[in-house]
Amino acid sequence: MTEIDLDTTNRLADLIRTGNSAKAIPDIEKQISLSPRDDRLWALLGQAHFHVNRFAEAVTALREALRLKPDHAAHCGDLGIALRADGRVTEAEALLREAIRRDGANPLSRFALGNLFVSQRRHEEAIAVFGSILAQNPGFFPAIENLASLFSDLGRLQDALKLIETALQRAPQDHRLYSMLAIILDKGGNQNAALDVTLKAIALDPPKTLDMRLASFMSLTGRTGRLDLRDKVMELLRPAINETLSDDQPESWRKFDRNALRRFIFLFPYYGIPDRALMKVHSTVGNAIAASFPAENLPPRSKKEKIRIGYLSHNFGNHPIGHLLSCFFEAHGHQDHEVFLYATHIFAQDASGYGERLKQAADHFIDCRGWTDQFFANRIRADEIDILIDLDGYMHGGRPEMLATRVAPVQIHWLQSLAGCPAPYIDYTIVDRILVPDEERDQGNGPLIRLADAFQCGELFDLPPSSPSRASHDLPDDAFVFCAFGNWLKIDEHVFNDWMTILKAVPKSVLWLTSGPLPTSLSTLQRYAEAQGVEGSRLIVAPRTDDKISHIDRHRCADLYIDTYTFSAATSATDALSAGLPVLTKRGSTAQSRLAESLIRATGVPQLIVEDRQAYIETAITLAKNPDQLKNHQKALRDALPNAPLFDAHRMVRQFEMIYDHIITRYRAGLKPEHFDVVL
Repeated sequence: MTEIDLDTTNRLADLIRTGNSAKAIPDIEKQISLSPRDDRLWALLGQAHFHVNRFAEAVTALREALRLKPDHAAHCGDLGIALRADGRVTEAEALLREAIRRDGANPLSRFALGNLFVSQRRHEEAIAVFGSILAQNPGFFPAIENLASLFSDLGRLQDALKLIETALQRAPQDHRLYSMLAIILDKGGNQNAALDVTLKAIALDPPKTLDMRLASFMSLTGRTGRLDLRDKVMELLRPAINETLSDDQPESWRKFDRNALRRFIFLFPYYGIPDRALMKVHSTVGNAIAASFPAENLPPRSKKEKIRIGYLSHNFGNHPIGHLLSCFFEAHGHQDHEVFLYATHIFAQDASGYGERLKQAADHFIDCRGWTDQFFANRIRADEIDILIDLDGYMHGGRPEMLATRVAPVQIHWLQSLAGCPAPYIDYTIVDRILVPDEERDQGNGPLIRLADAFQCGELFDLPPSSPSRASHDLPDDAFVFCAFGNWLKIDEHVFNDWMTILKAVPKSVLWLTSGPLPTSLSTLQRYAEAQGVEGSRLIVAPRTDDKISHIDRHRCADLYIDTYTFSAATSATDALSAGLPVLTKRGSTAQSRLAESLIRATGVPQLIVEDRQAYIETAITLAKNPDQLKNHQKALRDALPNAPLFDAHRMVRQFEMIYDHIITRYRAGLKPEHFDVVL
């Protein structure tokens, strides 16, 4: 038997710590074959299996480590943690208690026991355990963080705030505590205070990489409408991107916080970050998830007459995804394809009708609420889905960890990450030729399927014969109404300044917005407007409505829809166009900044797509001052709508059926995914 030196165990431990557990496992097993009675190696093997979510294997290895060294408290605690992950909670609790008995000074086993209690909703016991850790070690941040989160989840915000404030008295310079305080304040609805505290955390220790503080700063800046802070965001963001996503050290990317990087996937488009950087973040997250959730072999499949297509979403209901796809699924062919909709969320009290439309349109509508990834994966495999289309990506409700285990022969992403979704478990991303032109197709995007028209389709509605009155929407009868019904997070300082330039040049004009994310959203923008010499009252908010027809219909009170720049309109542009309201947009440099351009071109009336900001300003002013010219645009759009590809769901379905037939043929021939353009 060979004795393993300390350098070898340290090297193997480093592999695990840096996210290379899958690579470490065969190396550790080789060392075990040389020294089978070395408990350290068995413990490392258990940790490596644990980090790739092979919990049963982790339990086996850690049992052997504990057998070889029965009095080792850390082995006992690690085995308890692995047993909990493997679902053997009773045995896990017993081992964690034994680890605490053996080494009461070590907080890690207590911490694991507290987390076990949280997972079982034994909240008071969890609070007591976390409290006992802090009584012994007041500065143990993981216990502070988890106890504050538990208080917050239980609605005990004052207890959470008191906990953080007490910790700050002991460590007033700890930026992590300020970041935690910001999370609690944000959850309690005090976003402005949360932003102030986040700024304090950043001042104490400016983020040098793409970490959670920077993500929170970006998010809060957008949600509070603080246009004056966006430059500060970019000052921090640019060097953080370079430090985190170094071109010459791609292997180092995976060491960063995966949860933070998932937030940046959502946030980058709102700040106009180039797609090349966005694809790096996608790739980093995708590879990290794939390393932690290895692909499994698919079970043998029976021969079916139809190709089975599954669609996976958290948003099959009164949500933009549900709105856009109802007509698509209703047009879906069923002769050669069998459609399964997997709904991970059902909208409560959904009176919109979209949930019911989706249920009726599918061959199978499966309510998957509360399903674990393992149970869900087994169900999709049992359904023998040939092609699974993920509609959530890394957004709220997404299930990338399940997708990583490989639940269908071909897995596709559509509608969230519109430049590409590079990951080992995503075979293709569906985009279009405007979003990703030829020269941008190979920026690490992964294999792309580019549609012949726009990336999505819309629906035309039977609107009432006469338009609603402006008075019914608190709009002045004699004003020129510029409409911008998009997400407020898309409003940056550049487009807002240009909007104010337009309003000043068109004296009798107003800007009509949807309600903002916060009660203070409108007053914040009104202050910025007044600072530029525009009366705040000229910014008017339309209240949210769950009635889709009423929402579409009120667009007829507007004269021109004006788009945002860095993240352009998608659903809101489709809604405006469907009502016959022309949309003015500027060509962008990223996929998300070209959404409206793609949609407008799919109407066949592209005249209001302009090249730059100056042309955008001049076009808006010209149309506002020349009613006949505006009417010509409005008439051209209305005349084009009945035959526009954008509103032809059957045309869209034909493209998708071509896609499905093509890629399943490639799969069965053993060919790897590659770029593919749909040609009609």
